[in-house]
Amino acid sequence: MATAPEKPKAPAPPAKGGAAPPAAPKTGGFAAVKGKIQNFFLGSREVIGVDIGSHSIKVAYFKTEGGVTSLKTWGVLPLDLNPEASPEQKKQQAVNLLRAFLIQKGVQVKEAATSISGNSVIVRYVKFPKLNKDELWATLATEAEPFIPFDIKDVQLGFHILGDLMEEGQKKMETVLVAAKKDAVQARVEVLEAAGLKPTIIDVDSFSLENVYERLKGPRDDGAATLYLNIGHTVTNLSIIESGVTRVVRDVFISGISFTKAIMKALQLDIAKAEEAKKKHGLIIDAEEKEKALQEGNREALGVSQAVAGVVRDLVAEVHRSVDFYLSQGPERSIGRIQLAGGSAKMRNLAKHLTAELKVPVDVMNPFAFLKTPVDVPPEVQPALGVVVGVALRQNKDWV
Repeated sequence: MATAPEKPKAPAPPAKGGAAPPAAPKTGGFAAVKGKIQNFFLGSREVIGVDIGSHSIKVAYFKTEGGVTSLKTWGVLPLDLNPEASPEQKKQQAVNLLRAFLIQKGVQVKEAATSISGNSVIVRYVKFPKLNKDELWATLATEAEPFIPFDIKDVQLGFHILGDLMEEGQKKMETVLVAAKKDAVQARVEVLEAAGLKPTIIDVDSFSLENVYERLKGPRDDGAATLYLNIGHTVTNLSIIESGVTRVVRDVFISGISFTKAIMKALQLDIAKAEEAKKKHGLIIDAEEKEKALQEGNREALGVSQAVAGVVRDLVAEVHRSVDFYLSQGPERSIGRIQLAGGSAKMRNLAKHLTAELKVPVDVMNPFAFLKTPVDVPPEVQPALGVVVGVALRQNKDWV
């Protein structure tokens, strides 16, 4: 299990060749993609957020004027799910969709923030020998290598120092270490650049939700943490935020497509019809509703619910694992609420079912709830924009 720190205010030093690293809000940034990502410049602090997923591209752009932040534009751009398409074809489709959207909306901002997650990203909570930042950057590859399950030459590294401690008479420092595969970072950079944008910030999906957390209105649970489940198409980002600081980060590969595949198998449907059935029926958790479905012979609704319930059981088991780990780190820790985000967050009765299973209030996130002005984003779409809202709320050089 990995942990993540509070937002640092200083980026990593520029890499050789003059390019500065992309700054993640909790880690200070990955090492640079040489000649590609430039953080230090004299231009606008504004960025447009772009979340490049496996199912769609989400875009959001905020502007603050007179102390009031408003949503200027947003979009969900579905990607072709044709399994026969080559990686290059999929990349080109993403570029074409994003470029067309920017032209259609008349977006003038060129600097972009994006994020990554999944198997290409590793977050570790480690203890390094006491060093200053420059010394750690100089020795980071050597210090990090024992904690990274990839070839150290294939990853870009970032860190954030949490604080100092004494362990067995030795001065050490608690540090959050982030490693991202270079090809995953480069893939994001290439899509953004080909669409006419300048990538200036690369975040981590789970950390971006902390940016939303910091803005959302509503009472905070006294001493209790909030658990976020961002249920995306192919991966669910799980994070636990305590007093504004992300303490646990995991990527779980039980996601929206897992529900769809279970329905496909149970009802012998193709993917399009399974997706439609998932959205239409979701879960049946009320005895009266189940009895009605039985009386009406609504086999599809019953079959969908049964298939989805099996996947939810697996997801609940993963949540318990993460919560148990979190609670083991301190005697007074507790989870006060759970927030659902992602494309499957609004699945019928999911939040209600998870509340019963996990014995904690579960709500569906509205990442725009902090805004004072209304937005034209449909309620059923809002939770899917959690990550892109988080990266869109970043500002160039906000790590300084």
